[in-house]
Amino acid sequence: MKNMLFVCLLAIPSAFYAQKTVQFADPLPTGQAFIKQVDKNYFGSYKSATSGTIYEFDENGVAIVSLIVAYITREQLRESSTIEVRNGYLFGVVAGDSVPCVLEGERYYYGIRNKQVIIGEGSLNQLTRLDAKTYVLNFLEGSYFEPSLLTFTANGLEIIHGNTEALPEYDRILTINTITRYNSPVNILAPTAEQWPHLRKLLFEGERLFYVKE
Repeated sequence: MKNMLFVCLLAIPSAFYAQKTVQFADPLPTGQAFIKQVDKNYFGSYKSATSGTIYEFDENGVAIVSLIVAYITREQLRESSTIEVRNGYLFGVVAGDSVPCVLEGERYYYGIRNKQVIIGEGSLNQLTRLDAKTYVLNFLEGSYFEPSLLTFTANGLEIIHGNTEALPEYDRILTINTITRYNSPVNILAPTAEQWPHLRKLLFEGERLFYVKE
């Protein structure tokens, strides 16, 4: 019995580390034309009330704006000839501008806006249109794609990131390759256009993230 228990305990970690996931060989839905922007009536900025992340939609494509939190110590500030604090703002951190800061202990914390283009010039991600208000944003992760569903609503934007856990239902879809990513196996799937309606339901049953138009 002890030997059997020992074997079982050894098997448990390997099961965790070998959890299989999926990616897609091509952007979804299969055969759908790629577009460079959403419909003009959805142009604007949409902000998450929980994370503060902003999605921006315009004629150039799609971008994500997030806040990177950093700090500078009092000692570093004293030794710097280019950075100074005045009335709760740091000058010299961002060229030609100041940023608000908060002193906690020996550190001044501040945030810098980071804008990343996810659809547009320099991006290899792909955007497809399902209908007047719904889009699939296909993120290129490594050499393959992971989809997210974007739905514009009366109140803003709803995003569901695709479930990439290897569900048993995915066995019906052609697997063209299996790779290793982050020490775990990944099945690369190539669904047909006919499989898309059922695949859509499997992929986008997860958490809905809400963004309010600014």
